[in-house]
Amino acid sequence: MQDDSFVGKFYQFGEAILFLFYVNFLWVSFTLLGLVVFGLGPSTVAMFSIFRKWAMGEKGLPVFKMYWQAYREEFMKTNGITLLLIFIGYMLYINMQYFEVPIPWLNMTIKALFIIVFFMYLIMIAYFYPLYVHYDNKFYSYLKNALLITIYQPIRTFYLLAAVFTLYYLWVSFPIFLFLFGASLTSMIVMWISYRTFLRIEYKQSILAEQPS
Repeated sequence: MQDDSFVGKFYQFGEAILFLFYVNFLWVSFTLLGLVVFGLGPSTVAMFSIFRKWAMGEKGLPVFKMYWQAYREEFMKTNGITLLLIFIGYMLYINMQYFEVPIPWLNMTIKALFIIVFFMYLIMIAYFYPLYVHYDNKFYSYLKNALLITIYQPIRTFYLLAAVFTLYYLWVSFPIFLFLFGASLTSMIVMWISYRTFLRIEYKQSILAEQPS
């Protein structure tokens, strides 16, 4: 239903809310289906796959069919990747919290470095799943490209961080929305910003490729 009237816009808004609620419901359900530990990775990838199609402008998506297909096909691979990412993040967090050296100034310096590395790691994770569903690469390439985007696209990364922190404030202020739309709305916005960033990078690369050597 395409209508520029108030009723039409209200209808479209209602469709968007139901879409987000449904995808969030699928994410929770399929995460639980894998007993959380083995469901988190494939369920998250399936969710980002849906929002990749949405960001690309595709309408009338067969959501459940796409979700189940991505979940099933990516189950083994994304479980290994997600568990590895969680382990890396956990080790960084533990070192940041408990690593100590007897020299005060050196201890503060190392603590600051751990905080910076951990913060960069979180940004890389935000880019990782959009990169995973959009490109076909090896695990190392996803991490490398996520780091390069973080460094060389600071404005786009700032947009991403601003959006994530805004959503965090929303979830803390209104926990009911976290339950209803937490995963889906967060991944939708992250995917939308990331996809626009990918297009920008691809455009710049095409311009460079066309220049005579």
